[in-house]
Amino acid sequence: MKKDRLDELYHLLREVFNEGDKASSTEITDAIYGLAGHLLAGKDYLRLIQYSAYYGRTYLLEPTFKAISEAGWQPARIVEFGAGLGWLSRGLASKFKIADVFTIDKRIWVATSLVANLETTDGITAVIHQMKDGDLIVMSDFLHCVTNPKEILETFDQWPIAILEYMPVDQDYASSWEYQLKRYGGNPIDPGDLSKMLSSLGRHTDIKDLEPYVLILIGKEQ
Repeated sequence: MKKDRLDELYHLLREVFNEGDKASSTEITDAIYGLAGHLLAGKDYLRLIQYSAYYGRTYLLEPTFKAISEAGWQPARIVEFGAGLGWLSRGLASKFKIADVFTIDKRIWVATSLVANLETTDGITAVIHQMKDGDLIVMSDFLHCVTNPKEILETFDQWPIAILEYMPVDQDYASSWEYQLKRYGGNPIDPGDLSKMLSSLGRHTDIKDLEPYVLILIGKEQ
């Protein structure tokens, strides 16, 4: 890391520390500390999803809810793939004022409804058996974790899908993200490849810019 970047990092961490006397600072301090542990100590996924939950609730939940509402979708239940702690599904359920949430992950987290690996035929079958009319499928930072994103999207074409993916425009961010994923076994999604994949689905698609995230809304097959 070059000197100017190191100086900036130290400055930003001081800013977090200097806000430590505020009652609202504990959650973000814990989230940043945990993220550093995941990246620097290696693959602490609980710390990663705790950071993701904080970031998502703070910066992504409201614009996602707004976009889904503007699309005219009125879900009866929120189903979340790769849910982790379920911040997205539970947050949207609260905003839509519905009680029914179904969370799916291949790891056992708190309050996971179904443990299933969507990279396997058995996992996909198990999830399909749980799906209902009126479901809305949501996922955040999920597609880059699986080897079969197109298969998953095609399989669940009877339901609308809302996808949040970290895809920064800033090339420094994009480069460090790609390198991180490759080190941890993820599959970085190229924007061009994503566009081709979405076009091949033959379903109405709307992409919203939430830099450094994109929100992708995919209508169900007509």
